[in-house]
Amino acid sequence: MRIALLTIALMSASGLAHAENPASIAGRYDGGQMEMAAGLELSPDGRFRYGLSYGALDEQAEGQWAVEQGTLYLTSEPRVVPPRFALVSDTPAPRGRLSARLTDPDALGGFPLTLIVTIAGADRPQYVDVDEDGSLLVEPGAVVTSVVPDLPVYEIPYRPHALSPDTGHDLLFRFEPNDLGRADFQREAFAIEDGALVFERHGRTIRFRRTRP
Repeated sequence: MRIALLTIALMSASGLAHAENPASIAGRYDGGQMEMAAGLELSPDGRFRYGLSYGALDEQAEGQWAVEQGTLYLTSEPRVVPPRFALVSDTPAPRGRLSARLTDPDALGGFPLTLIVTIAGADRPQYVDVDEDGSLLVEPGAVVTSVVPDLPVYEIPYRPHALSPDTGHDLLFRFEPNDLGRADFQREAFAIEDGALVFERHGRTIRFRRTRP
């Protein structure tokens, strides 16, 4: 029994050492699955390239990779500048009126402007579409206390803009794409399991398997 346990321990230590060796991890990986294309390239010099296409989402990344205690970590480099919505103006309007528009109506590539709104007394924020004339489709009498534009497909946090209930608001936003489509990995962890690199992204489990060194 002691010999068997010692053998298992040595095998585990050997596997970990193998995983820690960059030469054993470097190579090209395919993470494609139904409705998703994904690829990862780990260069022996510690650089990586990553790409994923899933529905309307397309993202890429590049930077540094390292293996620590049996886990692969990716860090984007240079640092990613996320897209943002800049508030250009908040013009007072008749009380109860709330509208929003973009400086460039086509800035979102055909997607309509949607706002995440906080309504007084509501349990959670709500997603509200903006009508063709710019008005927000909220229930009559609802008191909106803050809004923040939502970027379709990409999960990027934005700072809400607080609204005074004492007046109406005509809001004008400017969309700044910056590094739109570049994934901001900050020590993004990939589990190393049976020769595959596994991580969670956009609600899916992706298993990258090496196709060639």
